[in-house]
Amino acid sequence: MLESALASAVKAVVSEWAQATAPENQLKELQNPATLGASLGIAVEASLIDAGHDPNSVRSELLAAPYVHLKGVFDVGMLSSTPTAFHPVPEIPGTLAARASMLAVHALLRKETVSYGTENEGCAFVNLVAIEGEGVFSEKSKQGMRGHTDAVSFPFNGEDDADDERIAPSPDLVTLAGLRNPDAVPTRLTPLTNILAQMSAGDVAELKKPQFSFRPQKSFIPAMKALFGKLRIVHDAPVLKDSDDSTFIRYSHSSVVPPDEGGPAAMASNSLEAACNESAVNVVVEPGDLLVISNRLSLHGRGKPGDEVGGESRWLLRAYGLDTSNLPSHKRHLNGRPAHVLYP
Repeated sequence: MLESALASAVKAVVSEWAQATAPENQLKELQNPATLGASLGIAVEASLIDAGHDPNSVRSELLAAPYVHLKGVFDVGMLSSTPTAFHPVPEIPGTLAARASMLAVHALLRKETVSYGTENEGCAFVNLVAIEGEGVFSEKSKQGMRGHTDAVSFPFNGEDDADDERIAPSPDLVTLAGLRNPDAVPTRLTPLTNILAQMSAGDVAELKKPQFSFRPQKSFIPAMKALFGKLRIVHDAPVLKDSDDSTFIRYSHSSVVPPDEGGPAAMASNSLEAACNESAVNVVVEPGDLLVISNRLSLHGRGKPGDEVGGESRWLLRAYGLDTSNLPSHKRHLNGRPAHVLYP
């Protein structure tokens, strides 16, 4: 019921914005996501109030959820061929509406739409598609993905990296917008509560110890190597963190390494992986849908998209949301780069 009400409010607000704003001006406004998001978020709050909902209650409920599936939020319209690279996003009505919808939801949840300078050249919105050509990115884009959190080598929000205080936190939210999904390829979600319910207290305690090494995920590695001159690995960090009345997770099976093979930490990591496989929930992001995933309370992956590239193959957009209310300015790139681009 709540998801339906929010989807209707966002659709009404974004549709009104699209009708009142010429396409060339829509593009200009999207280049300043913080400003546009703020105005759209205020309008969504007003729409929720008109429909008899308390925006603060809506916000609290959504932020406590591992994921929120909003159906039919925007009109896709006539699409171009599916892109064959992460960026740029084609400038057509469907992608304009999708991007504005993500900004509106992030703003309602008091999150800024952000990116990282070392991933996809700092683009705030990227295509999730099968990549053209050969190499690791092309191969990976056509495969299924196991559960993970994004920007896993970056700290939790509110914390500093032990070796470089400029490093910004990983995003609070990973938001997907559906443009094409002809084969109904699922996004696989694993709520942390489901994982913990299947694990022993001893394994959970091991995962909370600062003893794991975190490697950057593949999409960050080339630019991070160029920036730092090496593969930057974070040492002695926890996978799980208690926070107020909740527990947060940062994890990727291919990027998080326990301190020794066969020890308690490795056994706990194996138990976590097994629990993920048992707890995954499939959600199909259809054209016009938004899927808002907590990057603290859920892992996300996907089914196998297949080998088709371009044409009418699967096409999602992705954006990150982060509470930046207490983010120091030195964790942004600045120096001529857009304000939403975080360091590194």
